[in-house]
Amino acid sequence: MQKVKVEKWGGIEVSRLGYGCMRFPMKDGKIDGALSGEMLDTAYKNGVNYFDSAYVYLGGQSEGFVGATLSKYPRDSYYMATKLPVWEVERESDVNKLFEEQLIRLGMDYIDFYMLHALNAERWAAVKELKMIERLADLKERGKIKFLGFSYHGDYDTFADAVGAYPWDFVQIQINYSDYDLIGAGALYRLLGEKGIPCIVMEPVRGGFLAEPPMEVRDIMAKADPAVSPAAWALRWCMDLENAPVILSGMNELSQVEENIGVFERGRSLSPEEREMFGRCVDILKAVKSIPCTSCGYCMDCPYGVDIPGIYGIYNIYRLFGSTFRANADYKDFLNRGVGFEGCVKCGACTPKCPQGIEIPEKLEEMHEFLLTVHPPR
Repeated sequence: MQKVKVEKWGGIEVSRLGYGCMRFPMKDGKIDGALSGEMLDTAYKNGVNYFDSAYVYLGGQSEGFVGATLSKYPRDSYYMATKLPVWEVERESDVNKLFEEQLIRLGMDYIDFYMLHALNAERWAAVKELKMIERLADLKERGKIKFLGFSYHGDYDTFADAVGAYPWDFVQIQINYSDYDLIGAGALYRLLGEKGIPCIVMEPVRGGFLAEPPMEVRDIMAKADPAVSPAAWALRWCMDLENAPVILSGMNELSQVEENIGVFERGRSLSPEEREMFGRCVDILKAVKSIPCTSCGYCMDCPYGVDIPGIYGIYNIYRLFGSTFRANADYKDFLNRGVGFEGCVKCGACTPKCPQGIEIPEKLEEMHEFLLTVHPPR
């Protein structure tokens, strides 16, 4: 395998392919160290030098695992990105407390790329009230943070306010060929370009959704180039963005790591015909009444045992592929195992955690009634 391409940015060279460390394979409730370690090593040895984690990823296991795995390599040969869990900050001093805890988890003296995590209107208000930016700016001045930014899931007006509040080094947003228009990610991206702020791309394959899009989309892509998978097409679309030095991929299989390395080694600009092809694909996706869940798992664990992303997944699979048998069998299994909507008491604890802004209990009830009515479990 060849080295992935790099992008010169802010006096450093970062790999255009970044490793999103939120979806490592698990084994008995813990990260599968052998397999996940092999995946990280394969990525690093083929030129990936940007690794993105967070305080809460994989139940808090991600940072420690990534730090330990990368410790065998020279610290100046890769860039570590992680995030402050804004919702855990109750007083100003918590910023420094959490940051120091993350340094210990990672086994590092500094963090290259540090973010306020998953900002929205409510969290942005807390950031300002508790002067989190001032605390982080001080850590940056002391050399503990090299590049300071934020990741975002929210409305445009709040985004614009946050962008203008500080001279950010970068901002991370969810953007892909589906969400560019469907959830307004394009407007956020354009604003970053106008302000000269580099954009880090997350969810380029939309939590795997764009790896297995509706058959009509796959047929269109296959006619354009049968050798390119839908996931690779999604990554290629993101690679064509001019203001996107790093594109994160939450790879959870070794085959995905290997395929993505190849995509980023061979990457080239899209032709006018290929851009037109994406337009036709988006038109098809706009007609699909799916739930914008990326299976990030922020809403979990539900205290009542409801598998929230799983239920959305069953519904979306039916909407996308019309698989009546699978919808029936899968939801029947959920109900039998006690992880269906019937366990929900509508406590609402999950809704504020959803980066996509989904009103979770209400939507779950709709999915439940739909699946029972159209495909009653037997």
